[in-house]
Amino acid sequence: MIEVKMTTEQINRLLEKYWAGDTSLEEESTLKTLFSGNSVPEELRKYIPLFSWTTNQLQLTGNSVLKTELSKPAVHIQWYSFLKIAASFLLALTLGIGIYTHYQQEKFLDRIFSETYSNPEDALQQTKDVIGKVSTILNLAKEKRIEAQKLDSMEDTNENDTVAR
Repeated sequence: MIEVKMTTEQINRLLEKYWAGDTSLEEESTLKTLFSGNSVPEELRKYIPLFSWTTNQLQLTGNSVLKTELSKPAVHIQWYSFLKIAASFLLALTLGIGIYTHYQQEKFLDRIFSETYSNPEDALQQTKDVIGKVSTILNLAKEKRIEAQKLDSMEDTNENDTVAR
């Protein structure tokens, strides 16, 4: 490493130019070399991390670990793009299923509530037939219930007679 010999006053003037943005590449290189050496004055040691950081970063660019880390975001971006496409597909599929289901439900309701008879007389006769069948079934159930109640009351009477004896 090359040692640069400068006075504290010269270094301060060069730093003032650096902060103002007026230094040339050679002057910046001189500052980097100066602050990477061991002969830095005590009051200027606080600037060593600034100039050594850029040197360290330049050395890291060839590091394979850094290259591996830099390649990872590309993989994340590819997965992110895939997830966006998959989410769009699922959204379209969900909307399609919803529209299809709504259409099927409308068809079903139309079939149920639409007129099935062109002649109102036929519809009335069919309604009377259905009501008659329902009435017959209800009357049969009522008769069976009455019979079951009679049997229950007969059993209760037989039990009371048996207990009384």
